[in-house]
Amino acid sequence: MKLISIDLENFRPYGGRQRLSFAQEPGHNVTLVYGTNGGGKTTLLNAFTWALYGTLSSDVEQQERLVTNRVWQAAGIGSRLVVSVAVEFEHEGYTYIARRHITAEKQNSEQRLPKPQLTLQACGSDGITKELKSAQGHIDKILPERLSRFFFVNGERIEQLVRKEAYKEIQHAIKTLLGLEQLERTLKHLPAAAQKLRQQLKSEGADAELAEKLTREIGDAIKEVDEKKQDKETLNGEVQHLKDEIQTLTDRLRSLDGAKQLQQERDRLEKDRERVLGSLHRHEEERARLLAESGYLAFLPDLPGQIIDACDELRERGELPAPLKKTFIEDLLSKGNCICGSRLAEGSAERASLETWRARAGLAEVEGAWNQLRGAVGGFEERRASMLTALATADSAIGDAANEVRSLAEKLNEVSVELSKLPQENIDSIEANRRSMTEKLSATSQKLGSIEERLSLLAAQCKQKEDQVEKLQVKDENNQRIQRRIAVIKETELALKQILDLLSDGIRQRLDTRISILFKQASLKNYEPELTPDFQLEYWERLGHEVLPAPKSTGENMLLSLSFVAAIAQECREAAMNKNPFFGGVGGEYPVVMDAVFGNLDDDYRRQVARFLPELTPQVVVLSSKAQAEGVAEDSLRSRTGKQYIITTHTTKDDLVDATEKISVNGRDYPYQVLGSSFDGAEFTEVTS
Repeated sequence: MKLISIDLENFRPYGGRQRLSFAQEPGHNVTLVYGTNGGGKTTLLNAFTWALYGTLSSDVEQQERLVTNRVWQAAGIGSRLVVSVAVEFEHEGYTYIARRHITAEKQNSEQRLPKPQLTLQACGSDGITKELKSAQGHIDKILPERLSRFFFVNGERIEQLVRKEAYKEIQHAIKTLLGLEQLERTLKHLPAAAQKLRQQLKSEGADAELAEKLTREIGDAIKEVDEKKQDKETLNGEVQHLKDEIQTLTDRLRSLDGAKQLQQERDRLEKDRERVLGSLHRHEEERARLLAESGYLAFLPDLPGQIIDACDELRERGELPAPLKKTFIEDLLSKGNCICGSRLAEGSAERASLETWRARAGLAEVEGAWNQLRGAVGGFEERRASMLTALATADSAIGDAANEVRSLAEKLNEVSVELSKLPQENIDSIEANRRSMTEKLSATSQKLGSIEERLSLLAAQCKQKEDQVEKLQVKDENNQRIQRRIAVIKETELALKQILDLLSDGIRQRLDTRISILFKQASLKNYEPELTPDFQLEYWERLGHEVLPAPKSTGENMLLSLSFVAAIAQECREAAMNKNPFFGGVGGEYPVVMDAVFGNLDDDYRRQVARFLPELTPQVVVLSSKAQAEGVAEDSLRSRTGKQYIITTHTTKDDLVDATEKISVNGRDYPYQVLGSSFDGAEFTEVTS
C-alpha cells in the first residue's frame, strides 16, 4: 500500500477542497507536514482512518460535526453540503481511490448527518477503472482495521505499547498478521456445534433421560465458561492497568530525593519476595506431585503386613501354591479316565475321590494374583517411609518460605509507612495512591485466580459429562453417526488450538528477533528488548550476570514502540513474498502516518527517532509542529524528505500574543498562523524547493 494523495472536502477545519500528495521515491520517502498545536494535524491523521474505516480516534471532540463549521454556518436552510475524504493509493499492481462521503441537507444549526457512504474504485494495468462492490471488505483485506492502528498512529499513543495493558492489542496484531481471526472464530463456535449435535441424540428408557440431563448440564457449563472467559479478559486488563499505574508511581518515587533511598530498599525487598515466592510455588508444586503420585501410601499403615500374613498362612496350609490345578482335574473328569488308567465312571469311588480334589484345587489366575500381590506389597513400608520423609521435607520448606514471605511483607509495609511519614506532601500522596493500587491489584488477582480455578473445574466437568454421553447405548445408525460427528468436532478443536498456539508463538518469536535487532541499532543505551510470551514489550538491563528491568524513559519507550511497528512492517513485507501461506494473512508494504512523534523528547532522542523513521517502512508521513521538529530532528530528516507541507491555521482572533505567524522552511518563509483572518480553519501550503 503506497499512498499517492489525500483529498479533503469540507472535512472539519479544512474548508473547500484541499489535496496533499505524498513522497514515493525510495531515497526520499518522507513527507513532512508542519502544523501548530490544535491546527489540524490530528484531524489529518484521522482523515485517513475515517476514509478507510469510518472511524475517528477517541481524542477527537464533537465527532458528529464533520462539516467545516464556517461552511455549515454560511449555508442557507435547505442547502445540500458535501463532506468527503478520498485516499488514493497503490497496492499489488492496482491503483485504488477510497472515498467516504456524506451529502447532508441543512435543516438548522445542528449537524444531523446521514450515514457516510463508501466507494472504492480500482484501476489495473489495462487502464480500466471499475467500482468494486463490498468496498469495506476489500479495504480490510488490503489492510485490516485492527492492524491499521499500527500504521496510522498518534506518537503519544504508540508509546503506550510498552504498557502492560497493551498486551491484547499486540496479540491481536500478531493474529491479524497471520489471518487467524477466522480460526479463532471457528474455535469459538465448535463447542456450540457439538452441543447442537448432542441435542439430536435420541435414546430409549433411562438413557433418554440421562442424555437429556447431561446435554442440558453441558450447555449450562459452556454458557458459564463463556461468561467466565469474558470476566477473565476484563480482569486481565485491570491487572495489567494496575501494574502499569503502580510502576508509574514507583518511578516517580525513585525520582524524588526524599523517597529515593527508601524506594531502592523497597525494590530490593520486592525482588527478594519474588524470589522467595517462586521458591514457595516450586515447593508447593513438588508437594502436590508427591501427594498425587504416592499420597495413598499414607493411608496404608497396616494393610501391607496383613496381605503378607495372609499369603504366609495360605502357604502354611498348602493352598499356595495349590498342589493341583483345577483345570487339570476337570480335564480328567471330562475324559472319564485317571492318569493311572482307571475308569472314572459316574457314581464310582474313584470319581468321587477326584471330585473331592477338585474342590481343593486352585485357579492359576488366583495363584498368580496372590504371588503378584505378595511381591508388590513387599516394598510398601520402605516406599511409605520415603514418601513421608519427602512430604515432611516439602512441608518444612513451604513453612520456611511462607515465613520468609511474611517477614518480607512486614518489612515492605515498614518501608511504606516510612515513605508516608516523609514531610513532602507529594510523596505522602504518591505512596498512599501506590498502596491503594497495590491493594486493588491483590484483590483483582485473587478474583482472577478464582475464575481460573472455576474454569478448570468446568472444563473437567464438561469432559466428564461429554464422556458419559459418548458411552450411552445408541442402537440406530443415526445416533451413531451423530456421536462420530461429535468426536470429529472435538478432535478438530484440539488440533486447531494447537495450530493457533504454534503459529502465534512462531510469529511472536520472529517479531521478538526483529525488534531486538532494530532497537539495538537505534537505541542510545545497551538495553535488551523482548516481546514476551505474554505479548508484552519489555526491555532489560544486564548488570554482570543479572538481568533487571530497564528504566522506562520516554525516549526508550518511543524507540521500542517504533521498533515494534518496523518489525510488523517487515513481517508484512515478507508475508507478501510467500505465495502459499498456511492461512490467508496480511502481506504487502505499508506506509506509516505518524502524528506527534517527537513529543517531549530531548535532542539526542529526537535525532535517533528522526534517523529511525525513514527506515520504518518504504513510505513515512510525519505530522509535527515546527517547534518539535526544528533542529536536530529536521536536520536528520532533511536528506530523506521528498515533500513538505505547512498547515496554515487561520483564526479570527487578532489579539494573540507571541503567536508564530511565519515559519522558515528551506530558507523561505511561509504563513503558519494567520491572525485576524476572515474565517477559522486550516489550509495546506506546499513547500517549494
